[in-house]
Amino acid sequence: MRLFLLFALAAIVIAQTRFEFEVAAIRPAMDDGDQDIDSDGGYLKIHNLTLKRLVSNAWQIDESAISGGPNWAGSDGFDINARIPRATGATKEDALREMVQNLLADRFHLSIHREARQISGYELVVSKRGAKMEPAQPEQQGSESNSNGSRLSAKNYTMEAFVRRLSRMRDIGKPVVDKTGLQGGFNFSLEWTPAALEQTADAQAPPILTAIQEQLGLKLEAAKITIQAIAIDRVEKPVFDQ
Repeated sequence: MRLFLLFALAAIVIAQTRFEFEVAAIRPAMDDGDQDIDSDGGYLKIHNLTLKRLVSNAWQIDESAISGGPNWAGSDGFDINARIPRATGATKEDALREMVQNLLADRFHLSIHREARQISGYELVVSKRGAKMEPAQPEQQGSESNSNGSRLSAKNYTMEAFVRRLSRMRDIGKPVVDKTGLQGGFNFSLEWTPAALEQTADAQAPPILTAIQEQLGLKLEAAKITIQAIAIDRVEKPVFDQ
């Protein structure tokens, strides 16, 4: 009985673990036009990200789905240098996101709530002639992708991951939801001409919407979509570290 209670108490402690940085310094960023996130070497280093971009990354939600807050939440950039504890008890990505969430709550006094919202977006569907992507092989482990702004090469990529990437693309400009019904991972390459280059001699490939249909056998259809949005109830500028 005593052994059972010890295991139960240990499970409760693990479940209640609050992932936090060992120490974190926050300063106003110099607006040099660059934005960066790096988590190598036991530190999370963030350069020139706004509060709304931090919320977007920490809660894995498109920035367009974040509302409320003062004007500076979407305009002022911050530099953050935080030391990551060695043992987290969770995957690095999940633990880091929770650490940033807790940092925003502690230092910015951030309070939010989630709400369903209907907005203009796109539904990703299979075109009439069918998908042209190669299903990933059962032995393929993990997924990977590489993009340079006009080409995406993906291996074992799910449609869920694909719509998340499409939602972040400037040339798409709206959130995308998956309506393909396709399960599992796929291998594919997608090449397009960015909108800024469409009228130049560098336009060697079709625009992104056309490329998706011609090369992948998928289609983006304009639609009213329901998303899980975040509303900022309260936030304050932090006390900056010297």
